[in-house]
Amino acid sequence: MKRSMTILNFDNAYKHQDFYVKEPYEWIDFTALSGTDGYCDEESLNIIRARLKKAKKTEVHYIDSGNYHYITYLYLEQIHKPFVLVLFDHHTDMQPSMFAELLSCGSWVKKVLDENPYIKKVVLIGAKEELIEQIPEEYREMIVSFGENSMDMEQSIELFSKEGFLYPVYISIDKDVLDEKEAKTNWDQGSLSFAELKTIYEHICLNHKILGVDICGEIREFESLYQSDREFEKNSEVNKEIFEMVENDAEFLLE
Repeated sequence: MKRSMTILNFDNAYKHQDFYVKEPYEWIDFTALSGTDGYCDEESLNIIRARLKKAKKTEVHYIDSGNYHYITYLYLEQIHKPFVLVLFDHHTDMQPSMFAELLSCGSWVKKVLDENPYIKKVVLIGAKEELIEQIPEEYREMIVSFGENSMDMEQSIELFSKEGFLYPVYISIDKDVLDEKEAKTNWDQGSLSFAELKTIYEHICLNHKILGVDICGEIREFESLYQSDREFEKNSEVNKEIFEMVENDAEFLLE
């Protein structure tokens, strides 16, 4: 079945990529919006929320660099049934916000657990072990972690299966979970290969219906002075591979 995608443009990263040009997609431009980089103020958050609600429902969402990973929080707001969040990320995004009133790329998972009544579990895949250890004790029953230093593929899949999740899954992929040979991001990166990510994803799809997939982890246009065109091409290639992976394997439950 042909999937469609939404592309959120904050920093013009996707103008240097072509993975989407032959696919059905909707482009939503936020480049004129201030107060969004890393942290998102309430006014800008409400504008983004309103535009996402009006947008066409698509299975796949590309949400720019990791600085905008908090957008996943808004997509999860649109789910009105119990679900599990599977997060591929080199970071936990469970840090308390430096500014309590602002949603941030480093605190959005914590905010989901604090506020979303439908979240049942968060499965973290590929995060740094020291960041996993910093997760506050009161959240640990809600989180299942497969850290980057304990990522034995067969064992991880077996452990994931034993969790026996009975809920549909929303999947969020930050490409900083991948080795730098696979993609280039503006954050420190992990060691997961795309083949490993795909294997885990395919296993999830065998046992769960998918509510949506989002992808972040781009290098940004103004960072291009320090990057070669090859880095943008590399990200475009892996974005295309992720879209093909989703198109081929997932059974979606769009609301």
